Amino acid sequence: MSVVEAALARRLAHMRWIATGLLVAMGVLFVAASLLLQDYPWLGLFRAFAEAGMIGALADWFAVTALFRRPLGLPIPHTAIVPSRKDEIGQALARFIRDHFLVRDAVAARLADVDLAGRIGLWLEADDNARGVSRDLSVALEWLVDALDSPELRASLRRGLHSALDQVPLSSALGVAVDVFTSGDHAQALVDQLVQFGRDQLDSNKERIRARIADRSPWWLPRFVDEEIYDQLIGEVTRILDEIRDDPSHPARADFEERLGRIRIALTEDPILEERGQALKDELLNHPAVGEYFRELWLRTSEYLRESLREPGSPIRSGMAGELRSIGARLRQDADVSQRLNHWLRELILYLVENYRQPLSEFISDTIEQWDPTATSQRIELYIGRDLQFIRINGTLVGGLVGVAIYLLWGALV
Repeated sequence: MSVVEAALARRLAHMRWIATGLLVAMGVLFVAASLLLQDYPWLGLFRAFAEAGMIGALADWFAVTALFRRPLGLPIPHTAIVPSRKDEIGQALARFIRDHFLVRDAVAARLADVDLAGRIGLWLEADDNARGVSRDLSVALEWLVDALDSPELRASLRRGLHSALDQVPLSSALGVAVDVFTSGDHAQALVDQLVQFGRDQLDSNKERIRARIADRSPWWLPRFVDEEIYDQLIGEVTRILDEIRDDPSHPARADFEERLGRIRIALTEDPILEERGQALKDELLNHPAVGEYFRELWLRTSEYLRESLREPGSPIRSGMAGELRSIGARLRQDADVSQRLNHWLRELILYLVENYRQPLSEFISDTIEQWDPTATSQRIELYIGRDLQFIRINGTLVGGLVGVAIYLLWGALV
């Protein structure tokens, strides 16, 4: 029994003692008035009050008790109504909810004046709520990571990825990449990088070039001639690279773009290149090192995700909470977004009501049918039994007053 139900049980027991005590008081008053009636005739009024009060108290005790159990354990018909007719009550309750609550007109009228998006936004803006949702999302994401980490699913994903990549020709993909390079300023930027790379390599290998010229020149050629050849070679190459770098319309740039265009056409139209590209792709996808690399990458990534999702202060958790608060603020401040979300939520709720009202009704009745009759009766009595004890008290007092009225009316007539 929960703490709430324990408190309800104490309140119910207290009211039972009051109602029963009032019945006992009526009995004592009736006996006393009956014994003293010959000496004090005016006690007839009290005797009538007590007698009628006892009758009312007993009648209401029987009625209240008959709802939940058999009075005094006697097999009286139409008693223990709740446990004996639990299933019928559940079905009637389910039909009542279906026919009077789960109705489109009733739900639509209730939703018309409700700003669902605003309420969601205000709720999400609270730090505790945003952190709570991010925690729940983290649990769901961790479960998803664990589910994806199974060998069977990894193998299935690997086969699916391999099948998808197998349908994409490598030559076409490379052709698209080349097409991207030749569009806009990408090709020119690539030429600039190549020129800079050539300058850097030339500067870092000057001594090797000088040594190579000296090694390959005839022995009888004077040394100053080697130096002149070196200076002319280095100077000319440097001049050409500088011209290409400084002149956006240099012929070498146009020639480079033209060659890239021919490469793109060859990649997309040459069957031999396509066949070689397919063979290279198959070799790459089936290579053990590639599979091991992706397996290790997945293991490291999944472990990082698990640790981040479990840690309340991790960047992922903090980022999700921040995004949720931002979403909440936008839902409250952006009227257009709020209006569209409200419309979508209303239509979703109305769709669910129209299409699932009968299954919801059956769910209620089926759930009640699975409850234990005695436990159900006891639980219902816990929640409404205190109010029913007031019926016993009122029955005692009202019955007594009716008895007094009958006593006085009879005395007036006789």
